[in-house]
Amino acid sequence: MNESQPPAWVAKRDGQLVPFDADKISRALFAAGETLGRPDAFLSRELADGIVHFLTLECEGTTPTTQQIGEVVVKVVRELGQPALAEAFARRGQIRERPLVKPQSAEGPPAAELTVRFEAGAPLEEIVASCIRQYTLQTVYTRDLASAQAEGLLTLTGSDAPNEIAACVLGPSLGAEAGLLAAVEELRRFVSRFVVLDGPEHLLAVQGRPGPRDFARDLSLALRVTGLHGVVNLNGTTPPSWAGPLAAGPLFAAQQPPRERLRTIADEMTNEFVHASQTNDRRDTLRIDWHLGEHDFESETGARERLRVVCQWALAGSPLGFVFDRPRRPLALAEGIDRQHPALLLTVGLHLPRLALQPGIEGDAAKFLSKLGSLARLALSAGVQKREYLRRLERCRPLPSPDAPVLTSGFLLDRARLVVAPVGLDCVVQTFFKKGLSAGGAALEFGRQIVQRLREVLRQDGRNVHLDTCLDGPFDFHLESKGPRSENAAGLTAWDTAAALKSQLRSAGLLQGVAEHGTLALFLSKENRLSPDDLADWLHSAWLHSDVVRVHLLDAEPLAYSSG
Repeated sequence: MNESQPPAWVAKRDGQLVPFDADKISRALFAAGETLGRPDAFLSRELADGIVHFLTLECEGTTPTTQQIGEVVVKVVRELGQPALAEAFARRGQIRERPLVKPQSAEGPPAAELTVRFEAGAPLEEIVASCIRQYTLQTVYTRDLASAQAEGLLTLTGSDAPNEIAACVLGPSLGAEAGLLAAVEELRRFVSRFVVLDGPEHLLAVQGRPGPRDFARDLSLALRVTGLHGVVNLNGTTPPSWAGPLAAGPLFAAQQPPRERLRTIADEMTNEFVHASQTNDRRDTLRIDWHLGEHDFESETGARERLRVVCQWALAGSPLGFVFDRPRRPLALAEGIDRQHPALLLTVGLHLPRLALQPGIEGDAAKFLSKLGSLARLALSAGVQKREYLRRLERCRPLPSPDAPVLTSGFLLDRARLVVAPVGLDCVVQTFFKKGLSAGGAALEFGRQIVQRLREVLRQDGRNVHLDTCLDGPFDFHLESKGPRSENAAGLTAWDTAAALKSQLRSAGLLQGVAEHGTLALFLSKENRLSPDDLADWLHSAWLHSDVVRVHLLDAEPLAYSSG
């Protein structure tokens, strides 16, 4: 039997029907808390979720009025142990009913002017960056979300670039006459973080120009000029969709590049990028995602030797990740990006250790799980607000506008995904079970339950607001400027520098199998040291026997030292 759904519509006092929005209840409760001097974003969201539950039961099959919803809010908030907040909410409702009076709402920025404090000798760029961040928090997001970030529950990334999405796939225009630099500069008009290239060896194989060396040089220059990062996907098991027409039909049979030609170009391109990363100080600007399928482990075709060479580069510290292409799974192109979702709207971090400190949990794992949904819905609200802000920008642009980005053309903004990154997953498991994910057993099962719960809430509620979401995490495992530690490591992986490789694979495989996304932080210590052939064997086993999506090799010793 299907669960009851919240009301789809609400009848306003003037008879107008508007979509039901649980976020408005949460923001109104937050604003009521402000009047008491006790604003609490998470409590407001949690109470709103409880209100929606009771409202669904009370109004099943009918359309509630705003007055009915207000009465349910007051009753439920009082019964849930917050009588002062219920009274403050009721007072605000009475004020709203008075004519010619429009109270301050949590849905808009505060009336006070924005003030940014700084030391007299602070560098100008730091002052400007601080101003932009404050502008973003007050213009893009509502006050409850800004408060949740200030409380350490959320990390709203991209606050330095409010008018842009985080990432996008660069299509076949990379081979246009305008050149690669022009194509990346065009993306930079509305992309703030990184650009993704999907199988560029296919285009080079057909066009014959530029060569791998020139292409690597041009891309490195483009990234340096624009300040973007790059993710180059090579050796995919299937060609990108735009490459299909190049090889379709008998008239174009001659254009279909043979597999060996594609492999040669991919190898040469990887060699160029690896060499570039070793000879400059911007090795973090670009990474290669080397895709692996069944044919890449066949020794008789020479694929094994190719893999061994790539493994040697990865073990030497080159910016390179391994991505497993599996049947009936979307081909992962970057964090949150695949061929069905070519853009990344925003990444929001959920700080699980901070959630564990919320009142009422008191070391109870079941209570922690029950509160996860409210935290996930705060992240979803951030994605909805960012999308709506960008839509408002597009609607306000004069038409025709030569400098208008193409966010709304081709439904790019509608197809952009919200990535929710669990932060401190291994740490919070240790909080409740005194051991981490790599220990397996009840600890790993609890980690799986966390991921399962987050996935269910994001999928269901994301569908209701028409926003694609997924659980994933950054390739470097941190959302902040400082390096990752157990308590702030972001993503779907264990974080145990001393764990055996088998344990690391088991835990990440289980988590990423549930989420269908993620990157394994594979810690290589002196005890876990691998040769290129050993790594190739390990990758083959991981491809066969786990659901890991992506692998990033990390040196355990420096991380263990830096984590204190």
